[in-house]
Parts: sequence; C-alpha cells; structure tokens
Amino acid sequence: MAQKKSFTKNLNPAMQFISTAEETKPEVKTETFIERAEAPKGYKLNPVYIETKSKRLQLLVQPSLYEKVKAIADRENKSVNELIHSILEEATREE
Repeated sequence: MAQKKSFTKNLNPAMQFISTAEETKPEVKTETFIERAEAPKGYKLNPVYIETKSKRLQLLVQPSLYEKVKAIADRENKSVNELIHSILEEATREE
C-alpha cells in the first residue's frame, strides 16, 4: 500500500504555480523598439514613451459617409482604419 504524502518538509505542490513577491519580472529590451521607431527631426527617442499598443476608438458615422470613406480607402488600397488613422495624423500634425 502506498504511503501518504507528507507536505511538512516540502512546499504544497500548488505553490509551484503561484508567483511570489520575490520573483523578478523579465527585462524588456527597449533597443528593439528604438531600432524600429524614428524620432521626428530635432527630437530624441525616449524608450519610456514609445507607443507599443493601440487605443480602441468607437466611431459612429452615417452609412452614406462610411460608404464614401470605404470607397476612398479601396481606391488607395488601404483599410478604412488605415485611412482614418492617416487623416487624423495629418490633421493633428504640429508644424
């Protein structure tokens, strides 16, 4: 007959899957982001402020306006999202 397991000497097996405060997080290499990004003329890149994620925006438009935007996007071989993003970037560009 098998003996009962004793957990007095060892940690509970479930604790292997629970992280502790002493564990360190893996380091993120910022060099990979810096190599891909380009700073505007006269600016330096700061790895803390490089955008790596996108924000989701819900935009309500009339169906007729959407069809016009979709037609323009198709003409330029872009998605509607890419077209709207480029329009917003151009409109908010500081000169």
